[in-house]
Amino acid sequence: MKILITGSTGLLGQALIKLLAQHPDVVGVSRHPALVPSLGRHRVCDLAEAEPTQRLLQAEQPALIIHAQALSNVDEAEQDPALARRMNVEATAHLARAIQQTDTVLLYVSTDYVFDGAKGRPYVESDAPHPISVYGRSKLEGEQAALRHSRAIVARPSTLFGAGRMNFCHQVAERLRAHQPVEAFRDQVTSPTFTDDLAAELIRLGEAAVARHEGFTPRIYHLANAGACSRLAFAQRIAALMGCDPTLVHAIPMAALQRPAPRPAYSALATEHETTGRSLRSWDEALIAYLRQQRWLN
Repeated sequence: MKILITGSTGLLGQALIKLLAQHPDVVGVSRHPALVPSLGRHRVCDLAEAEPTQRLLQAEQPALIIHAQALSNVDEAEQDPALARRMNVEATAHLARAIQQTDTVLLYVSTDYVFDGAKGRPYVESDAPHPISVYGRSKLEGEQAALRHSRAIVARPSTLFGAGRMNFCHQVAERLRAHQPVEAFRDQVTSPTFTDDLAAELIRLGEAAVARHEGFTPRIYHLANAGACSRLAFAQRIAALMGCDPTLVHAIPMAALQRPAPRPAYSALATEHETTGRSLRSWDEALIAYLRQQRWLN
């Protein structure tokens, strides 16, 4: 079974490629040759262009596409809506159209930012999306484009952390190790998600979907490590686990930074799946595993 990973040089893409290192037929796809890692077989393709995307899929004919490519910089998306649409909507639509007459499973990786944060408790898959940023709207339109394919799955994670690319967790840990202060939002609550855990579940879901030849129904899953916490609580937990000075972590409100894009104040995800019978481990357990992986535990 051939698996194609888009966005293979990104934070999640690298975790997927790493977990599939022993798989006999995996192809990573990235936009820029300079960013292609040495691990595995990779193709360079701008998925926002229809014809190159069509040629890529005709040549590779994957059984499963895990579409992790995105413009995920929320402020950049707010400042350049055309680029956000090109990367998050049009690229997904081109993939879905290119495989419309095939049995290929398309697994689209979305975001918790399709919600506005007004609910105040964990979102379930049946909650109506209401994005408040260009990024969130573009990812929701990407979901809709993916779900036009008869064999599509949408997976919504929350705040990602892991190895390979800079992220909030890594930034906090590095600053604390250097005895530098950290500012963290006291009023933004998410479900921190370890890319290794997410990647493993995406692969499991995708492979199960490929094996299901009859009775396949496109659906949406919330995939995040269990539980919820504020950015502040997350940073404080990192400091505690690493044995760093807790007074280095300072609470600030989201409004203090005056960033271009609004963020939902509460976008934690409910992840208890009756359909899969599985739930990812808690964000705290995942954080410990990540810090141990990086050899940052005290």
